[in-house]
Amino acid sequence: MKTILNKCAYCPSTGPFTKEHIWPKSLIQRYEKLSTFSPKNNKFYTGEAVIKDVCAICNNESLSPLDTYLANLFDAGLGKILNAGEPAQLEYDYDLLLRALLKISYNSARAFADPKTKALHSSLARFVTAGLYCPKIMLRLQIVTNSRAINPIDKSEHIMSPELMRCGTIQYEGPLSERFCIRMVAINSFWFYLIIPYKNEPPHKWDKFIEGFRKLNLSGVIVPKGNSLLNIPKEKTTYMHMTLLGSLVNADNT
Repeated sequence: MKTILNKCAYCPSTGPFTKEHIWPKSLIQRYEKLSTFSPKNNKFYTGEAVIKDVCAICNNESLSPLDTYLANLFDAGLGKILNAGEPAQLEYDYDLLLRALLKISYNSARAFADPKTKALHSSLARFVTAGLYCPKIMLRLQIVTNSRAINPIDKSEHIMSPELMRCGTIQYEGPLSERFCIRMVAINSFWFYLIIPYKNEPPHKWDKFIEGFRKLNLSGVIVPKGNSLLNIPKEKTTYMHMTLLGSLVNADNT
């Protein structure tokens, strides 16, 4: 009798398994130099982070179109580094965008996050691969621009640029923080926040949580489900600063 040692992270299949890039390889190839951060070892390394728990069918048939969509979105705007005072625009398909971001977040969670976060993402796996329904998730977008920084020692000036791809859990200890998971998927100036409830929450609980989260001034704007074009004025953007860098460092990210 054959012993089943594993199954696909996205479906009941027991293989064969393939190497699944945590970040789409098509995005990685668009950067000249990109380092991966390992929270387990607390250091950066050169290389492409992969996991090996996705079957060939899910990888090549269900997930590959999401990678292609995100790569096209990158070429259309996500690849741009915005300057301070510059407005932003995002033209999107909500279903494909949400599924593509959740795929990255789920891949990263399986590699680095705690069991509770992994289990939460696992419950959304079928939505990632097939769509069919839209879970109760709030998607928000924060635009982060270049900024000037001055070295306090020699007074020299340099540019702090959000040229990066990072994913992780945002540490938040405000009202009802234990009821919601906040995951960030940041691609250059476009920092997406996936707010996922651990269980079905009534509207007033959502309102109380979001009210506290917005006080961080790191929450961005809502990406509406029914729209396909989002214009973000310069007043709704923020510049790269130490608080934002801290949110990257403190997240269990890759």
